[in-house]
Amino acid sequence: MLYTLCQIAQIVDGDLLQGNPLVQAHSVAIDSRTDVTGSLFCAIVGERADGHDFVDVAEAKGAVGALVQKPVTVSDPEFGVILVESTTDALGLLASDYLSRTGVDVIGITGSVGKTSTKDLVSAVLNQRFKTYKNPGNLNSHIGLPLAVLQMEPGYRYAVLEMAMRAEGEIRYLSRIAKPKMGVLTDISESHIGVVGSLKKIGLSKAELLESLPEDGIAFLCWDSEYVRKFSSFARCPIVTYGFHEEADCRAYDIKKVDETGYEFKVDYFGSKNQFTLYMPGVHQVQNSLAAISVGFQLGLSADEIQAGLSNVSLSPMRQEVTKTRNLTIINDAYNASVKSMKAALDLLSEIGDGRKVAILGDMLEMGEYAPQAHFEVGRYAKTKADVLIAIGSLSVHTKRGWDQTEYPEGERLSFWFEDKEKAIDCLPRLLQSMDVCLVKASRGMEFESVVMFLRKLGDCGDWG
Repeated sequence: MLYTLCQIAQIVDGDLLQGNPLVQAHSVAIDSRTDVTGSLFCAIVGERADGHDFVDVAEAKGAVGALVQKPVTVSDPEFGVILVESTTDALGLLASDYLSRTGVDVIGITGSVGKTSTKDLVSAVLNQRFKTYKNPGNLNSHIGLPLAVLQMEPGYRYAVLEMAMRAEGEIRYLSRIAKPKMGVLTDISESHIGVVGSLKKIGLSKAELLESLPEDGIAFLCWDSEYVRKFSSFARCPIVTYGFHEEADCRAYDIKKVDETGYEFKVDYFGSKNQFTLYMPGVHQVQNSLAAISVGFQLGLSADEIQAGLSNVSLSPMRQEVTKTRNLTIINDAYNASVKSMKAALDLLSEIGDGRKVAILGDMLEMGEYAPQAHFEVGRYAKTKADVLIAIGSLSVHTKRGWDQTEYPEGERLSFWFEDKEKAIDCLPRLLQSMDVCLVKASRGMEFESVVMFLRKLGDCGDWG
């Protein structure tokens, strides 16, 4: 990104109140604690902090100007100040303009589960032939996605952009910014149902991506999802379906495990048959890889190129990361959680290692009135996959209740509940045994990184006998 202050003011329909209009900004920042040298500081009004309170800090640290929606005081008359109605909207306008100038084709990815892994897989496959960008980390929101776009250097052929939502209209807003030529819809399920209100509303929100695609675009739809099938008519463009479903255009079959974290499988893509290998934990990742295989074939890649991409994928952190310590195997899947992703993670837990399977599960947030039922369902399912349940959080008392009320004839299965993770951490050394396989999963707001870090230290500590 490289814009003069004058250009920025024109793009965002703002007023340049002060500063040299010809000064250039080479990046955009929203956090004054980062390196803001040469950047435009965008003063976002957030839930916890107001960026306008830190404009002077950004100025002192070398920013060339600030995007503001209310008056601010700065010391240098040469420091650029651009006044707009909404800094969040202005950030989106700037990102949209930048994307249009790059000429990159955007592939938008959304869904209730699997979108980050699918983003990683699609970008890895396309990178075998085309220079392909993906939004880093969790920059997938109404603020994060524009920042990710503005971080993109020139020269990319494709941009694979994950789009998240917590309310109706957010995917439509992100699509106006990104203008995707292609879209991938991975799933429609109960994530954020407490915020959005119903599964139907979640489906309508996710389908906003399909509505945004041009008639000459392509929609890639996971045909295993009942609700994706229901909302497929929202696409005005041709669709390509993928999954395990027998009617999918890109279908995986004859799936075989090759080790604890690998699968070999055959794919029928519109009648053309190929075999692929994927070294990622969990059979649901085979499903996610079918999106990448579909996109790859659609854009002209060979089966060998697609396999090379699948072999070189780098997953985003905290997504089913398997770590083996001296005494424990740890599955870190603590980035987020829903009923469907909990079940997929529990399936993975049951497949890895020879020791006891320990499910350390926290609250699934934003479930609203469905929370007790959802946690109860997870608890019932967990008892069929794990030997020990360690439930953490106020909502997870229902997870333990579901576990305890589920009969399981094969041996003793233990359950524990803790009000918070600190109390659970204190007890983990007494609850765990050498060779245990521990799944750690909860919603992002539970911040279970501390549990994972403790397990790693505990697992490498001493001789457990």
